[in-house]
This record gives sequence, structure tokens and C-alpha cells, in this order.
Amino acid sequence: MQSNNQHSEHVYFVNQLYRDFLLPEILGEDNEEILYWGGKRIARKYDLTCFDDINSFFATTEFGTLTKVKERRTEIILELSGQSVTDRLNSGSHEFSLESGIIAEGIQKETGRTAECELQIDNKKKKVRLIAKLN
Repeated sequence: MQSNNQHSEHVYFVNQLYRDFLLPEILGEDNEEILYWGGKRIARKYDLTCFDDINSFFATTEFGTLTKVKERRTEIILELSGQSVTDRLNSGSHEFSLESGIIAEGIQKETGRTAECELQIDNKKKKVRLIAKLN
């Protein structure tokens, strides 16, 4: 039986293989936009309609630990952290458009307001800050 650490390493390798190597090769300069759109489609497909749904989905897919940092009338600030995020940042990958799209769509469903998600990388703390802007 595979240990939890071996499972995490396997998931990271698969993510790195397709997210950080294969998709950018295929999608080229449109990679970020297509992954963002794809994230929105994933949120619709899996009916991610609130923060708890998104958080559970991120845990299941081992995208990282998602934490709500601050909620304002015009934005919701989240942080994505954990070993998979640290590994991706350490490998030089700063591509989190898929996660951004998932969050934007889920928050849009939860709030009933149009949402777009921006991201900021904190290489020092090995975290990704995701800011869902609400209209």
C-alpha cells in the first residue's frame, strides 16, 4: 500500500507533468486565460457553489489548503498554502489560473454577483493570495 507521502509526491508529479509542462506547451501564450476559463467550467461541472464546496474540492484534488483571510463588500481575500503549493513555487511554477477560475465561479454562485479572481504570489511565505473582486 502506498504511504500518504508517496501519494502526495505522485499527485504533485502528475500535476507538474500536465499543469506545468504539457498544457503550457499545447496552449502556448493563451495558457493562463484558458486555464482560468477551464477552472470556471470545473466549478460549474462539480457544482461548487460556496466557499466550503471549493475548499473541499481543493483538499480532494490536493491543490492546497484554502483559507478565507478577509471578506469585504467588494472583495474576498483567500490564501492557498500547503505542501503542493510550496512544491510548485519551489519548482518555479507560478501558474494558479485554474484555481483562480474555480474560485471566481464558486464565489459568483455563492454571492450572486459577478466575480473575477486575481492572484498574488508570496514566494517568501510560499503562499498564493487570491483576491475575488465582486461587482
